[in-house]
Amino acid sequence: MIRVDNQPIESRFGDSIWITDLITPDNPSISLLHKQLTNNQMTQENRIRNLWGYVSNLPYKQTVQSRLVAGGKVFKQNDTWFYPSETISIKESNCANKSFLLTSLLKKDYSNLGEIYCVMGFLHLGEIGAHAWVEMNRGDERYIIETTQPSLKRILIPADAAGAYEPLVYFDESSVYTSGRSVNINQTLSAPFGICAVPFLADYICRDCLSL
Repeated sequence: MIRVDNQPIESRFGDSIWITDLITPDNPSISLLHKQLTNNQMTQENRIRNLWGYVSNLPYKQTVQSRLVAGGKVFKQNDTWFYPSETISIKESNCANKSFLLTSLLKKDYSNLGEIYCVMGFLHLGEIGAHAWVEMNRGDERYIIETTQPSLKRILIPADAAGAYEPLVYFDESSVYTSGRSVNINQTLSAPFGICAVPFLADYICRDCLSL
């Protein structure tokens, strides 16, 4: 992976935020939910299973519409990126918001930065295309964690065996990386959103997807 500077994205009613702001392990709502789902007596494997189980069982919705009411005006957004604490309240979400939430929860168990990432890229499987998921490094192994399928028998999918997943961008609460392929993150995330540089970003943060 190649580390790049943190990037602002226009993702919430025209407001720019840092992409790393979407991962919030220190948010009080995240800390409370983590405490409710885990305890010190659990093995790490069981804590991972409980956290994944909560997120994967949230009702999946491909796009989540939202409204902002201010000054007597109503602004509508066809697809919204939510902070993890908001996803907890909303109770339904898409792959991106589920991945922001699970990354934040798992970060409570992994104190060393760089072990858990939210990943955005492609899933080359049927008609899915653009997708978001979580990746975890444990020892010398790298695993994919899928947040949209609660019936999986195996939560940690060896990345080497998951050929359908093509990662483009990795990020946590402090850092942003590219996969090493020819993705210009600075140009992609900072460019005018009317012209999206790569298709998976077009699905989530181009101006057409976030029309007010």
